[in-house]
Amino acid sequence: MTALTLIKGFQKPTHDSQRVFRQLLKAMSEPGTLVCVDSPESIDSLHASTFAVCQAMMDQQTPLWLSPHFTTSNIKHNLHFHTGVPIVEDSQQALFALMGPAEIDSVERFPHVFFQGTDEYPETGCTVIVQVQSVKDDLGEGVNLRLTGPGIETAQLVSISDLSPTLLDYLSNQTGERNGSFPLGLDFIFIDQNQLVCLPRTTQVEVL
Repeated sequence: MTALTLIKGFQKPTHDSQRVFRQLLKAMSEPGTLVCVDSPESIDSLHASTFAVCQAMMDQQTPLWLSPHFTTSNIKHNLHFHTGVPIVEDSQQALFALMGPAEIDSVERFPHVFFQGTDEYPETGCTVIVQVQSVKDDLGEGVNLRLTGPGIETAQLVSISDLSPTLLDYLSNQTGERNGSFPLGLDFIFIDQNQLVCLPRTTQVEVL
């Protein structure tokens, strides 16, 4: 039996968790704004930055669904040890989901595989964390997006690598599902090794 590896979490859990949470609030309230987050160590395929987000947002009451790419014993052990988060197999029970961009194409019934909230409590919809190679706040070699909506003065340009056709069609409302179901829906966090950008369900996305 292979021994599990326990990595370091936040050095000052309360202070560091609040610092990362404030960065997430800024990114979610100002879609397209990049913020930096960090934690001392990474584990398997989980970036230290992604681990920082998990430590700041998750606890015993925020069920998490992991895609196959992140379903390793070390990742599950460290997430549970540092946050207490319950990891669920039924994606409909998850308040958070963690996955790689290419995996979205293989998820059956996306986006309906994830809980999108109720008419009474639309804010309970799942937040999907997608770990990508790079996010940039200008046009680049990734998929270039033009964002408009609440929290954006005019328009915000971002470049996110690795986005799949299925995800792009959903984000840009090509299927009509995203705007049609509002205020129900999914919120997204795209994160690379150092920084992240948020696309809440209120943000309109145009693929350039």
